[in-house]
Amino acid sequence: MTSITLNKGEYGQKVYVNLGQDISTNIGFNFYLEPQIGELLTKTSTDGVAVGTVNMVVDGETFIANEYLEYTIKDGDLSYAGLWRLRGDVSISTSLKVIGDYAFLTVLE
Repeated sequence: MTSITLNKGEYGQKVYVNLGQDISTNIGFNFYLEPQIGELLTKTSTDGVAVGTVNMVVDGETFIANEYLEYTIKDGDLSYAGLWRLRGDVSISTSLKVIGDYAFLTVLE
């Protein structure tokens, strides 16, 4: 389970959610950022969400190319301090949708 720490108001940092299976042939995806208090933010490809294309290690967890989503935090996204949950879902086809496990983000004041 991935857990990262950023600061309130910080932006330009990438965050990731692992789906654990090949999502390269998708028809759409969503990246969710949910503060413990506040409104759920839903991000899509038009917001800069993309399928990760290289193998990498995030907080000790191996993310395999084409099996995770990445999103670059934008100015105004991290408007609340506290614990956030990150999650992604991907529609592979009209009859197959994959939902990832939660990752956690701590936003410091």
